[in-house]
Amino acid sequence: MKTEPITGSAAEAYHRMGSQAFHKYDEFVDLMVGAGIADGQTVVDLCCGSGELEIILSSRFPALKLVGVDLSQDMVRIAREYAAEQGKALEFRHGDAQLLAGMEDLAGKADLVVTRHAFHRITRLSAGFDTMLRLVKPGGAILNVSFLQISDFDEPGFRTWLKFLNQRPWDSEMQAVWALAHHHAPRLEEYREALARAVAETPVSEQRIWVDDNGYGVPTVKCFARRAAA
Repeated sequence: MKTEPITGSAAEAYHRMGSQAFHKYDEFVDLMVGAGIADGQTVVDLCCGSGELEIILSSRFPALKLVGVDLSQDMVRIAREYAAEQGKALEFRHGDAQLLAGMEDLAGKADLVVTRHAFHRITRLSAGFDTMLRLVKPGGAILNVSFLQISDFDEPGFRTWLKFLNQRPWDSEMQAVWALAHHHAPRLEEYREALARAVAETPVSEQRIWVDDNGYGVPTVKCFARRAAA
């Protein structure tokens, strides 16, 4: 099964939603700080969408080298246009998170590789984690925050999820997109198995997978690993 990029009006809709919800990135940026992000480092953002995270990070850490990568040519175009509108000179390129193709020059050079709310869309979860680990340098870290399958929610979590869907300022089409994202997202055990397969190929010194709803409103799964030092 082929991973389909977000294109056309759907890409524009994602951008409108993301550009109006910068506060939703606060928790993710805090996690990046906890992972050791610092000015002067190289950060690769897989499945970067329309570049909102890059805009936020470039303001907070002006000396970061940021590279955003997305499967959708439309998203890459929107990200470049959006960065230019904000007066930011940022790099965005086309690429598949499940493959290193097009990112060979970045292999083993990133201090931190991240992806946010995207891995529910890929068909080979372990390949996504493998790409992240191949991009990061020894001693560097990967951080993935993803949707969790709703069958893994407890009853309070499910009620919170329903409230979340009903309160977000989006149209019915986008509401359905987000509902389906959670419906088709991997189970927690699938995230654990996929990361375990990836670290079998690229050894790590630490790894952690956990679930919480801090800062976002619905349970999300967080996957962290630090590549073993050379």
